Amino acid sequence: MRALLHFVFAIGLMFTMTSLHASDIKTLEHELSDSMITTIITSKITENKNLNPLKITVSTDHGNVILNGNVKNREAFVEALRLVKATQGVESIDTDNLNINDVNTSITDAYITAKVEAAVLKAKVLDDESIPLVGINANTNNGVVTLSGAVKNNASIAPLIKRILTVHGVKQVVCHLHVSKEAS
Repeated sequence: MRALLHFVFAIGLMFTMTSLHASDIKTLEHELSDSMITTIITSKITENKNLNPLKITVSTDHGNVILNGNVKNREAFVEALRLVKATQGVESIDTDNLNINDVNTSITDAYITAKVEAAVLKAKVLDDESIPLVGINANTNNGVVTLSGAVKNNASIAPLIKRILTVHGVKQVVCHLHVSKEAS
């Protein structure tokens, strides 16, 4: 009789552990799914030229996407909604804390300038070793990047501009670079 009780207890314990395990797996699946949705939407926002990834935060809870932050105009608001809606797994969208405001361009321009400076270094290492490490200055105003300084040859200018145009937020590049044999 005692062996039968132990057997029944063991079977009951196995069913309890199995259901707990299934519950844990379901929770993990939701967390992974929510993380994937958040990552995909954040990536789409980053790639979109009309949206500023520094001004929009995304979170997801059981497929319910919450957007917080600021967009610059109605078109950007609609664009953000469309990106979220087109993402697989989204159940609902909460935009109560997504506001239409002019984005702080001085912060955005500083961010763009920092990215442009990194792009100049990439161009030196990956495209043209003759591009100087110092002496090329970048200034950004409302997404328009102005380059000044000296390069060793005209052939260095095209790879620089090409890399800079890939920086998110750059609307235009104004080039005031000049050729100087002394550029290092």
